Amino acid sequence: MARILCVLAALLCLPVLAWGQNATATRKVVLQKTDSGYRWKLTQGPVPAVGDHQVLIHVRAVALNRGDLELLPADHGPDRSGRMVASDAAGDVVAVGKGVTLFRPGARVTSTYFQNWTDGPPTAAKLQKDLGASVDGVLADFVVLDDTNVAPAPAGLSYEEASTLPTAGLTGWMASVGRREPHKGDIVLIQGTGGVSVFAMQFAAASGARIILTSSSDAKLMSAQAIAPHEGINYRSVPEWSKRVLELTDGHGADVVVDVGGKSTLEQSVRSLSYGGTLSIVGGLSGYDGVLSAGALLGKAANVHGIFVGSRADFLRMGAFITAHHLHPVIDKTFPFEQFEAALKYMASDAFIGKIVLRVNE
Repeated sequence: MARILCVLAALLCLPVLAWGQNATATRKVVLQKTDSGYRWKLTQGPVPAVGDHQVLIHVRAVALNRGDLELLPADHGPDRSGRMVASDAAGDVVAVGKGVTLFRPGARVTSTYFQNWTDGPPTAAKLQKDLGASVDGVLADFVVLDDTNVAPAPAGLSYEEASTLPTAGLTGWMASVGRREPHKGDIVLIQGTGGVSVFAMQFAAASGARIILTSSSDAKLMSAQAIAPHEGINYRSVPEWSKRVLELTDGHGADVVVDVGGKSTLEQSVRSLSYGGTLSIVGGLSGYDGVLSAGALLGKAANVHGIFVGSRADFLRMGAFITAHHLHPVIDKTFPFEQFEAALKYMASDAFIGKIVLRVNE
């Protein structure tokens, strides 16, 4: 029956609809301007129409990222009022445009962070449209995305797990193994226990790397042992933690350093590197204007990569790795859709390990 419907729809030049899908309205969360910046506001609108090269997705889960918080303070850029929030969704395809060939109704999919970055190195044009920031995001019952902005969800993952992959998962992949897969026994130094860091731990461990993890919490270091075996350093009690990295590695240092701290951590990240090592700069929890020592990098013949998520092709490679190694994303807590404010508050608390997810539809 579904095949007959697809043929008929193609003949009529109409989008292909999943059998029984007749929703006309969708809940959605948008940015609302306030005196101090923006807040998230729940509203409602019509289910969007599907273009020739677009797919309509029934959203099941949406994962939060620190970037969602970074968009809330006031800035001097263009007014973002009314823009749908969040970038990471998982759900089911319920309709496809007549020009779509990669997906059919019923497919389990995720969004991708960038709309135009399908493959190859980044360019200004490829990085121009990022969901929830420069274009509408995905926190709604139904969203329409270009077919280049959608990827198959890895087999064996729940909707909640799959929703964590578009930003944090792919960033952790590119920072740890996506650009340079560690050899067995290589040393990977990872900062923190947030979503990106936990993914980097999982990917590095699956590749056979030895992991050193830094955190301000002994309790988090202990809890993270259940995710992947590691040697832990509390950077509050060991402020010059780069020296401890060298001690633990008999002077070798880390072959890969995943830096999420930014301004306050870059200097010691460089000191922690091995000769010929790779520094992956992911974020700037303490600010983005840190200083890198050119002399120290040159002296170690080290590589530095700025990590800004990745392409759709990178996502597909990551998905294959996840399936091959039977990995499951770490979700700290799941909130109902309507409790998005509580979820944002929990995100801001920094009390979590891994990811925070909103369950949009059962």
